[in-house]
Amino acid sequence: MQFQLTRKQMTNLLYSLKGEGQEPSAILAGFEAYQSDNNQIPHFLLKRNKKWSNQENGLSTNEIVSLANLCELTSLTSSSLQNWIKRDVKDLIGAPELGKKYSIEQVAMLLIVKDLKTVFDFEKIRQLLSVVFNTLSDRSDDFMSPLAFYEIYATVLDSLDESSSLSLNDRQLENHIISKVHLYNRQFPDLSQEQWEPIKNVLVITILAVLATHLQLRTQLYLNTNSHLIFP
Repeated sequence: MQFQLTRKQMTNLLYSLKGEGQEPSAILAGFEAYQSDNNQIPHFLLKRNKKWSNQENGLSTNEIVSLANLCELTSLTSSSLQNWIKRDVKDLIGAPELGKKYSIEQVAMLLIVKDLKTVFDFEKIRQLLSVVFNTLSDRSDDFMSPLAFYEIYATVLDSLDESSSLSLNDRQLENHIISKVHLYNRQFPDLSQEQWEPIKNVLVITILAVLATHLQLRTQLYLNTNSHLIFP
């Protein structure tokens, strides 16, 4: 049984690694793979669980890769991550904030970039995220934290999984996502409507990008499964 987290579950794990919320074992305990086969769990998580505290501990690049690959619809390699942080999204991520390790907010930003990368190039990703995070290299002027942004679209995606009546026809799906995202406006009372509207749209775009990734992977899986019927 492959061990994978939804983005909502990943959000909870990120908060745990930040020293907030439940300890990692409480989040992972519901998974059969965690209970029966710890080989699927990154070693650093098992180690962190034994020494869990309410203090944030950063992650190395290898630990970020291991964590990211626990998330469904996510595939990240160490070489790709190195290229991102040294060149492609260096201005988005910045230098490690916790000694030689990256903070959980930096990890969240990398996960956001990964979710957008299937659809957009890095230049477009920078343009989109600058709407939410302003000066990309400065966290102090963000309209919301990367983890808060990730949590919103993770929660909306989770609610879509629970709905069986959505259609891809017309704009039903988009309108449903927009209405779900718009509910989070009240969590940011300091944002004016003029500030919230573009942020809302970036959230909707990110959710659609994740769904596009899902459809792309399902298409490839269907081809692989049925190729013998298509190419006899």
